[in-house]
Order: sequence, then C-alpha cells, then structure tokens
Amino acid sequence: MKNCSNFTNNIVISIIISFISITYVYGQIPIENDSIVDSEDFDIIDMGSTMIEEKEGSPSWVSDMFSAMRLGIQYGFTYKVEKPDKIMNNRLSFRLEYSKSFMDYLSLHIDTKMFAFLKNDHRIRDEKDIVFEGRTREAYLQTSFNKTSIKAGIQIVVWGESDYAIVTNEIGRLDYREPLSLNMDDLRIGQPMLTVDQYSSFGYWSAFFVPYPEFNEQPRKGTGYYYDPFDGKVEYLKEKQKGNFFEYGLRWRKTYGKSDVSIMAASLIDNQYALRMVTPDLIAKSKHRFFMTGVTLNRAINNLLVKGEVALKSRKAYNNASFQIIKKNALDASLGVDYSPNSTFTLSMEAVNYHIMDWSNQIQGMPRNNYIILMALSKQLMKNDLSFSWASMYNGPYTNFFNVVSASYNWNDHITLNFDALIPIVDDNRSGFYPYRDQKQVAFRILYQL
Repeated sequence: MKNCSNFTNNIVISIIISFISITYVYGQIPIENDSIVDSEDFDIIDMGSTMIEEKEGSPSWVSDMFSAMRLGIQYGFTYKVEKPDKIMNNRLSFRLEYSKSFMDYLSLHIDTKMFAFLKNDHRIRDEKDIVFEGRTREAYLQTSFNKTSIKAGIQIVVWGESDYAIVTNEIGRLDYREPLSLNMDDLRIGQPMLTVDQYSSFGYWSAFFVPYPEFNEQPRKGTGYYYDPFDGKVEYLKEKQKGNFFEYGLRWRKTYGKSDVSIMAASLIDNQYALRMVTPDLIAKSKHRFFMTGVTLNRAINNLLVKGEVALKSRKAYNNASFQIIKKNALDASLGVDYSPNSTFTLSMEAVNYHIMDWSNQIQGMPRNNYIILMALSKQLMKNDLSFSWASMYNGPYTNFFNVVSASYNWNDHITLNFDALIPIVDDNRSGFYPYRDQKQVAFRILYQL
C-alpha cells in the first residue's frame, strides 16, 4: 500500500509539472493579428502596440490557469529547549493548491506539498543528507449534475464535530510522525476513495468507498520521535490475510434552523494495525475490521455553539496479558462548547471519553475510561493581522498535561509569521505521552504565499 501511495503521489506531481510546462510553452506562442487596418495616409502601424492591446482585450488561457493556482513556501524551525537541547525541525515545504472547473460540470482539485528536510532535522538519519518527501493531501476529479456530486481520487472525509478528538471521525488516517501537533488539518492524510453527495429536501446524504485503506503514519526508526516499547527486542511481520478490505459508509445530515444532526454508519479497517505476539521476538501486524454507528449534533444559542457526538464501535481489537487479540465493543463520546462574544475572541471547552464496554483486567495498556478535558482560547488584534491562541489538554487516568501557546502575524498580503511554544507535562509512565515528556519546544515558521 505504501508503494501504491508513492505511485499516486508521483502521478500527481507529474500532472502538476505537465500543467506548468504546457502553461510556459503556451505563454511563448505569439498571438497573430488577423485584423486589417486601413490607413488613408499609409502610416506605419505599430504592431507591438496592437498585439499588446489585443492581449489585454482577449481572454488569456495562461492567466486563467494561474488564477486557479495557489503556491506557498514555508520555512520551519523547531528547537527542543529541555536538556539535552537540540534542533528538531529545520525544513522547507512547498505547497501547491489548484482548483479549476472545466466544461461547467467537471472540476479538478489538487493540494500537494513537497518537503525538504535540512541539516539536523529529526527526519534526517544521515547529517550530510537533504531528504525530499512528497505528500498529496487531496487530488481528485469532481463532477456535479442536478443535486448530485461525485468525487474520485485522493480525498479527506471529515464526519466528526470535534476539533481535536476522534469519535465519529474514524475514516481518515493521521500522520503521527510529528506527534506533538494539535492541528488536525496538518495531521490528516488523504487516501484514494470514491465519494457521492446527494442533496435533497429530506437532508444531505454522503457516501464513501475506499478500495485500498491505508494506515496511520508512525515515527520511523532513526527519527527524533521514534519510540520502541519493546526496546528493539522484537521484529514485526505483516500477516497475509484473505478477503476484501474495502471501507464503505453512509451519513445523513439535516439542518433545522440553528441546529443540525447527522446519523452515520460505516464498515471500517482500523487505522492502526492489530498486533499479536507470535513468539517472544516476533509480533504479527494485521488489518482489523470494525463497524461504527454514530450521531453528531450542534446547536447555536446566541454567542454559544454547543456540539457533541457519540459513536458505538463494534468489536475493536485490544491485547490481553499474553499479547493476543481480544475483541470488545467501545462507546466514545464528546461534548464541547464554543463561546464567541465577538468576531475576534473565542473560548472553547471540550470533554471526551473513550469507554471500553465489558472491560476486564485482561486488557493491557488501555483503561476502562480514557478521558480528555480541553480548553482553548484565541484572540485577534490589529485588524485581525495579529492573533494569539492557547490550548491546554488534560488526559487521564494516566495523568498528563499538554500545552500550546501560539502567535501569528500577517506581515502583508503574502508573508505570515508564526511562533509556537509546546509544553508537555507527564509523570505517569503509563501515559501515551510519556516518551515525549522532555520535548518542551519553541517553533518558528515563515510562510510566503503567491
């Protein structure tokens, strides 16, 4: 599947290069002047001026092409301030976004990014290397007719209401190679799928089909966030499995005034491999199917937005004391409130609980209830050019706190400066954040957009 993903990325990049090449060549073709101008006194006609006027007066395929394109170049630097201090991120990224309609009923959407990891970046395994990596978030064709929309290609489907928790939003996979990020948009990774949206007076229907489900990206060996719970004493083997591993689901959504509700059902492959110990030094990884049904709702009340979701997940995979797979049902839920007294200030609070039904002491590493309490606020100043935000997350019962303080400044229409401070506080070695307890960091980013 990784090869399939890399192949898809290469196709997308080739398409982009072809577009740019065609645009450049077309831009070099002179525009012929077919008009005949009569001049009584036979003065010499200024052909240069005539061509310029015609170019300005006629539609330009080149300008139309570039008007649908958005380019961004970003440099990011992150420093780990707690001993042993070191550089974590030192990288450039190039992002291309393209959205263009053709023939009134067909459109192409592309959102792809290329990274260049520079010296001392934690993704670099050899300090002498500069590593390049591509990541296509979205690249799909869309056609619409009547009240139906069909998309085919690399996509991201978001069903949940929570900005941080995964309750009903189980469809897409995530990139955990930067595990301290709380920005879900940066964490989400697209995958090939077919989606159909149908709008009707009875509600909005949305269906998806994924032929080759992919999995969450984990920190790789030799990188800054890699952590091996077995301390390198075991090897991993992918099990050969028969049958189909398609993913498919359906959601219905309806708006009632200032409220909306959605009901959904999906058959999914877990985004994490199910692990099973074969021998003390060999662990098998397998694809595991589970079924999810869920409900989401939100309600606007004056300056408040109340949102919630609940999902029943049937036969999720867990491990027992012998590190064998046991299957249990899970009930996950979240409830959040956004308070915005004006357009420049927002206060958010959210509570999340992941509950394993019929839990017993046989289940290893997972408590009966894993809960999260999150609080965040954001404030905009200087005509929205300057913004500050703060988010703090408490996770129990294996206590840990995670705090992020951010600032963003729009220097002008093209340049944006960003600053982040990341402060994890973890004492319990059973916490999933324990491997990152010393990762107190400051980060700086500068983004230039065309």
